[in-house]
Amino acid sequence: MSVLLTLGIALTLPGSVVTGTVATSFAARPPDRGAAMPSSPAGSLAPATTPPSSGPALSIDERRDLDRRITELGREVEFGIAVQDLRTGIAYGHDAERALPTASVAKLTILTMLYMCVEEEGGGLTSDELSRAERMIRHSDNEVTDGLYTRMGYIEGFERYAAELGFTATEPHPSGSWGSTMSTPADQLRLLRVLYSGEGPITDDSRSHVLDLMETVAPEQAWGVSVVAGPEDTVGLKNGWTPRPSDGDRWALGTVGYVVGPDREYLVAVLSRGHPDYASGVETVEDLITEVIETIEGGGERGRTSAGDTFAR
Repeated sequence: MSVLLTLGIALTLPGSVVTGTVATSFAARPPDRGAAMPSSPAGSLAPATTPPSSGPALSIDERRDLDRRITELGREVEFGIAVQDLRTGIAYGHDAERALPTASVAKLTILTMLYMCVEEEGGGLTSDELSRAERMIRHSDNEVTDGLYTRMGYIEGFERYAAELGFTATEPHPSGSWGSTMSTPADQLRLLRVLYSGEGPITDDSRSHVLDLMETVAPEQAWGVSVVAGPEDTVGLKNGWTPRPSDGDRWALGTVGYVVGPDREYLVAVLSRGHPDYASGVETVEDLITEVIETIEGGGERGRTSAGDTFAR
């Protein structure tokens, strides 16, 4: 069902319609846990400071129609999506409180918690930890993540820092498998607000480092949030994907991040499971994101590229 998100502030302010361009092309990726890809150089992102502007918000009928289209697009899988337009104040959620597997999306949470841990100790990341953090986010390295998960306190640390971050339904797996972390799109949007808008417990220098990694990851892992980026937009994101033996080897996919440019400023979080394969999962996730953003921006002014243009199988 559709929900309006509450992240400590009202997210249903009326706002104006902005425009943009769908741009990105993807090549087939191997079955690994995901990461992210920038569409412009790192360091160009500033915290959201643009106040909401006046203009048309989504009407009841528009929201109801969007719910119908979103439900149809994701009819074969289980998913949740949360989007916040920081310029207009418009927020949209569809099953945003549904707990779903994160796969490597959890690595963004782990790095944030690692910074919380070392700052609590009165220090910072060592050069070795910085190197491992880079491999974890830019290249989605699973082995280094194991060590960093232990370093930030393992299950006990995760639970404590999750409470400090304001998560309401994000839980570590009791076996210590960070890839089996369960979370919700709403909680992932809360994490993005900590990182992007500075509404949280880590320093600006720490946030800047995390954002830099999100904006400069391996190009072959570019998909998800970036589908709605135009040529002048900056994208930061972290993706996750994995087949799940407990679900008949059907795939769980997630993408969380931001798109910011001259005319836009979005936070986006999608988690999903039950995809028959990786390629169709990416296509479904990107269709969901595109549908929501196009509706917020005025209903298809930019025009969509075809599935063949956006993902080479």
